Amino acid sequence: MFKILILAYVIGQSPVETMRTFQMERTFDTMQECKAELLLQDPVRETYDVLWEFINDTDFKYDWLLAGCKNEATGEEFIVQPSYPKGKPKELRGLDFIPGLKI
Repeated sequence: MFKILILAYVIGQSPVETMRTFQMERTFDTMQECKAELLLQDPVRETYDVLWEFINDTDFKYDWLLAGCKNEATGEEFIVQPSYPKGKPKELRGLDFIPGLKI
């Protein structure tokens, strides 16, 4: 069983102190199904639908750091991260949530 997990932090506060992992309700039988749902984008907003739903559901209190599909039994995972086209927010500069990966 695959599930979508979102690592997020409270906007305007320390990401290290306020980050937590959220699990979306729906589960998937395969990685392909999970990735298809996770990567679905709104062409107007150019955002991932799942993450837009998450931010709306948290009343814009949280912003996401990483999101992915994971199978707890096998450890198989797939991860996406924000691209920050206007530059990485000040509170996130110098922080790496996936070791060795620079954004």
